[in-house]
Amino acid sequence: MKNIKAKFKINSFTYLLILTSLMTGFIKNIALILLIIIVHECGHIFFIRKYEYSIESVEIFPFGGITKVNKPINTPIKQEMWIALGGVLFQILLFFVFKLLVNVGFIRETTYILFQTYNKSIFFFNLLPMIPLDGSILFHSILEYFFSYHKAYHAYLVISVMAFLFFFLSQIKNSFNNYMILTFLIFRIYEAYKKRKYYENKFYLERFLHEYPYIKIESHSYPDLHKLKKDTLHFFWKKDRYLHEKEFLKSYYSK
Repeated sequence: MKNIKAKFKINSFTYLLILTSLMTGFIKNIALILLIIIVHECGHIFFIRKYEYSIESVEIFPFGGITKVNKPINTPIKQEMWIALGGVLFQILLFFVFKLLVNVGFIRETTYILFQTYNKSIFFFNLLPMIPLDGSILFHSILEYFFSYHKAYHAYLVISVMAFLFFFLSQIKNSFNNYMILTFLIFRIYEAYKKRKYYENKFYLERFLHEYPYIKIESHSYPDLHKLKKDTLHFFWKKDRYLHEKEFLKSYYSK
């Protein structure tokens, strides 16, 4: 627990927002927003620890949090989805906590309504299929179940860009905070696009160097790296026999 606390950090824009709220009297608002964000990130942390991955950092922004985790690209799809869902599941639990608090009279109805507004906004925002939001990870995981890593990642980028354009057009006339969100999102989408080859090569190298649990087996009529997908063991027909994917990857890396 102490190690996790040491990895929490507050972004400089968050400090600026806290200072602004103190000066303008919106202390309760920012306190509720930060509480929801921290609880959301704790949901991710819970499942990350459950699957025994290591946490690099947890950064709290004015509009959400980013938990960086050290895990392979070949992490099983089921685990990826539970880690992504952890945040919204903890937000649902927080809703019931606040419902109990207002029912017993510990907090006022106005505070509960304010909490509800922020909690719903953050909940649904995180489910949008935009990199790096939880919705994009869930959508990407579903794509990876049906398609190869190569195809799934490209579709993941395209859907993220389309979702961003929709969000941009709907939020362009709103507050300064939304401009910060838009800037952050476009930077992360561009970063994912720029590193697409790096991630793909890392995906192949991991499969060559390590063993991962598989739930499906597929065979293909010719060797093609772009056929490889998560949770699936592949065999490729070459000349007169089937090559195990590791044999094919060995020949690929020995070129």
